[in-house]
Amino acid sequence: MENISTGLKWVIGIIVTILIIAAGVSIYLIINNYFIRAQEQTLAQTQMINQAEFNSYDNKDVSGQDVINAAMRYKGRPQFAIKIETGENTDGFYAENTYDTYYIEPAEGGVVELSDPDGGPEQSVSEMLDITNDDNCTVNTLGRFKSTIYRDQNDEVRLIVFTQN
Repeated sequence: MENISTGLKWVIGIIVTILIIAAGVSIYLIINNYFIRAQEQTLAQTQMINQAEFNSYDNKDVSGQDVINAAMRYKGRPQFAIKIETGENTDGFYAENTYDTYYIEPAEGGVVELSDPDGGPEQSVSEMLDITNDDNCTVNTLGRFKSTIYRDQNDEVRLIVFTQN
């Protein structure tokens, strides 16, 4: 009789252990799904916030001062370029970029492509504000510009083009 009760205790102990392990695994799987969903939502919100900073440049009319501010603000942003087309320089020039990255304006409905690092004339903010500048790269802070943003194939903003009205 003692052997049967000892064996029964062992079997009950093993069954309880398996139930505890199963409960732990099922709780882990349920919680893991919540963590994955929370991580995806956090990533989506982060991307939305990161892209929201460009809403003020999405097909909007801005002042020349806004153009200068954008050139200063995004100077150190990797994989990003600002192209400025003034009334005197319709071919445009690029704002100085710490990373020497330039993107080509795409055809209608296309996505931007990375250009040759020596993709065009580059001007610093001080050169854009210098009215004695002879290469027609002066930005009139009181002028009106139409801004357009362009995205790459991953839907990340890579280029802002400011065209003077």
